[in-house]
Amino acid sequence: MRSRRVALAVVFAAATLACATTKPAESRMDAAVRVAEARCQCRLGVAARHLESGRSFSYNGGSEFEAASVIKIAVITEAMAAVREGRVDLAERWSLTDANKADGSGTLLELDAGINPTWNDLATLMIGPSDNTAANAWIGRLGMENINARMQSLGFTHIQLLATLPSYSRRNEEPSPWKGLRLGIITPDEVAEWMTRVAKGELLDPESSHRIFEYLDTDPTRQRIARRFPSEALWAGKSGTMSGTRNDSGILRTKKGRFVLVVLTAEAKSVGLGPDHPAILAIADLSKAIVDTWSADLPEITAKPE
Repeated sequence: MRSRRVALAVVFAAATLACATTKPAESRMDAAVRVAEARCQCRLGVAARHLESGRSFSYNGGSEFEAASVIKIAVITEAMAAVREGRVDLAERWSLTDANKADGSGTLLELDAGINPTWNDLATLMIGPSDNTAANAWIGRLGMENINARMQSLGFTHIQLLATLPSYSRRNEEPSPWKGLRLGIITPDEVAEWMTRVAKGELLDPESSHRIFEYLDTDPTRQRIARRFPSEALWAGKSGTMSGTRNDSGILRTKKGRFVLVVLTAEAKSVGLGPDHPAILAIADLSKAIVDTWSADLPEITAKPE
């Protein structure tokens, strides 16, 4: 009898140990993140929300990442606040000079000095085409301290602008003005919250939110998060690129509703700026996996996304 009790105790202990050491099954979301990290060989941050159902997913959501041009969402926030408060008239004009051209992305640095775009033009160029000259113009007009104070007042304590873009006149300097530059910091969760408020008309006020959404909806790149989706899936977003960094964020509208998607990367080992950079492909595949996973059991709520 005693030996039987001992044997049962051993079996019970073994079963308990097995239960304690067996890992829970990996979810499809977690598997997609693991594959994406392996593909880009980078540090990855993800925040996703389905606005109609309230579903959410976060991975390294509270971790800080280099913002690159995604930080321009902070600039457009303060810009629209200034418009609302009467400090900026979007119809006013700004003058392009050779001295105020910024290096990097954008169209303005390619144009002759002397043109006079409106501040509305500059907002459009800063967000969709991600024009760095337009961004510097807005930062100079608004003030970096005011931009960061606005984000703090709205509860975005980890969306912070740190610098302006290097001047085009300094592009050939050694060391490069881009070397070691930190343009801004963001976290996946806070960018997702910012996009959510814009989509719901709750950032600043409904009119400002709508105007910001229109800027996000004007010529955003579809090479990252939106890459694997058909054209019927509408995309409004803001991307960013710097050395070791490929970011994308925005609002995807489908028949299944609105998906807020933020995927940030850092410390990517691969070099190059092409559309097939491993980090960019990882962003595309991970975003598709998230939307497909949720969409599988979501009802269609709209005949045509708007």
